[in-house]
Amino acid sequence: MTSGKWQATVRNRSGDRFSESFPLKAQARAWGIEMEPQFARGTMRDPRAGEMAFREWHDRWWNARVVEPHTLRGDASSIKNHVLPYWAEWEMRAITRMDVQSWIRSLIEKGTGPAAIKRAYNLTSSIMRAAVDDDVIAVSPCRSIDLPPIAVKPPQWFTLDQAQSILDELPTAWKTMCLLGFYTGLRWGDSPVCTATASTGAARACSWWRSTPRAASRSTPRAPKEYPKSSKSRREVPLPPHVLEALERHIHRLDRDALVFTTITKGRAGRRLDDGNWRRQTWWPAVDAACYFDSDGEQQPVPHYPPHSMRHTCASWLTQKGVSLYEVQHLLGHESFQTTQRYAHLQPDAHKGVLGAWQRLDSPLVIAA
Repeated sequence: MTSGKWQATVRNRSGDRFSESFPLKAQARAWGIEMEPQFARGTMRDPRAGEMAFREWHDRWWNARVVEPHTLRGDASSIKNHVLPYWAEWEMRAITRMDVQSWIRSLIEKGTGPAAIKRAYNLTSSIMRAAVDDDVIAVSPCRSIDLPPIAVKPPQWFTLDQAQSILDELPTAWKTMCLLGFYTGLRWGDSPVCTATASTGAARACSWWRSTPRAASRSTPRAPKEYPKSSKSRREVPLPPHVLEALERHIHRLDRDALVFTTITKGRAGRRLDDGNWRRQTWWPAVDAACYFDSDGEQQPVPHYPPHSMRHTCASWLTQKGVSLYEVQHLLGHESFQTTQRYAHLQPDAHKGVLGAWQRLDSPLVIAA
């Protein structure tokens, strides 16, 4: 070469050329001898691929993803706010495990919540795994990374009096919908509450004489889907007679292909419900207006819990009445039993063994009067 260096060139099986320059002829020859068989076997990746900017690889990865539209929306927000501002201009090959750990630390220092950090990290890890699979980099830097712990909150649930006070404050059109929420534990997206049609959804598929509507679909803001959230979500949901009668009365007046519950606002009636709008316009006003009497006879406001707490309430009531956690797991459609164990402390005999053991002590500890 005119620079005085020696250049070695090898070709892969596709005919692409790869060159490197060295100050000594022996170095160039040694590199060529080492690389040639690897390219011939197809095991050698393009050494220049790692020079790609993170943003460029992200764009290729994003355009190839096959996920639900609502997942894409949430992921796009996480990447826009937490991932690309930090990594966009980095070369893929330059990112190390310690760089990723430093990024996590910077998010913590900015006050980003643990759940948001976990989502951003998981997306970045997916991007890096895809880069490894596509031979852009040799190994993912997202390994053995310490993430901030996510505090597990106990389930938020209403007492019977609190739930009744909420039902009393709801407009008539929504009483049956929330009655189903309290007695089925169905998610907003896999219940007849917002998705099913009178002919094909969970409500009309109900075997009235068995009191077992089926949860077999799920919803997005745009349209219902034929499949549930997971394999455990396709299930039968038993209902007590009075709830079943209320649902039957509601469905009886509907056309065969009508949605079970829709918007009722004048001029916009009959449209598919939007979770966010329904919360703001219906749920929160009812909760804010609802009151109940505590054990001392004092009037108290109902806890400010979201609609999803109807699901927790259903599980909590059943657990307190002695229904096994395995039955509750099936009712709620939990994929993992660990998720259902959040309600274990509510079981009537949750501490029976411990208290019995203390009572069986031969000589219990005492404090002299």
